[in-house]
Amino acid sequence: RRRSPVRPAELASTPLVEREEGSGTRQALRAALTACLGRGTQLAAPALRLSTTTAVRQAVRAGAGPAVLSLLAVRENVAAGLLAVIPVPGLDLGRRLRAVWAGGTQPPAGPARDLMAVAIRLGAPPEPG
Repeated sequence: RRRSPVRPAELASTPLVEREEGSGTRQALRAALTACLGRGTQLAAPALRLSTTTAVRQAVRAGAGPAVLSLLAVRENVAAGLLAVIPVPGLDLGRRLRAVWAGGTQPPAGPARDLMAVAIRLGAPPEPG
């Protein structure tokens, strides 16, 4: 099994085990590869397309091919040595998350407010809008 880094161009040309159309992780990967390699970049057809992250993890473990998944989704498998994290230098796979709430313009109080404070402290400042 591979452990060495993968170049973004190699990742783009590799058939991956993927989530279905509309998956946030899939969209983030495609956007990151396009930003890194350019708009004309051709991405390989998927090796397999599945509807759940659990199914993708199981397919990778069974040898169906590599996948790109959130570290949160695979951390237990990685810690147990069942899956490996392969670096892709030069590829930013971070996702922007948005906080939304019902009602007026004031953010909620309590735990939701505390979560937003942590997110702001660890990430980018909030965007108006």
